[in-house]
Amino acid sequence: MNKKTLYLIFNIAVWTPWGLACTLAPFLVTDIIGVKSLHPSGETDMRAMYGGFQLAMGLMALHALVNPRFFKSFVYALGVIGSCLALSRTYGLFIDDSFTTYTLGVLGYELFAGISGLVWLYSLSGQTTSNKASGRYQASS
Repeated sequence: MNKKTLYLIFNIAVWTPWGLACTLAPFLVTDIIGVKSLHPSGETDMRAMYGGFQLAMGLMALHALVNPRFFKSFVYALGVIGSCLALSRTYGLFIDDSFTTYTLGVLGYELFAGISGLVWLYSLSGQTTSNKASGRYQASS
């Protein structure tokens, strides 16, 4: 099994179950993350913004696993989204004084997601450039 396949399987395993849990049964995760809704629209927002978003990331990883030509699109999205999540969470960590095990653990994953996505993207860009220069360009690399 190659590195891309392992990376995608890991991301499917991280994003998809959490996305499904937040969508189908948000009450299962609200105590873990410290978020409670005050109104039914809050539950719907939890399902959409936590569940829908994370399920989408898991399904994007699955799509890239089945169709390798979408790997670059997935790592681009992961790099940008993971980095933005990490920056926003770091800001909140200090502004809200939210130094909890959960917050630090999720921040660690978001940093990994953002950095690893950008590293993959950078390595693929270099590979594409060198392949174009040598006439060996393949879209699925």
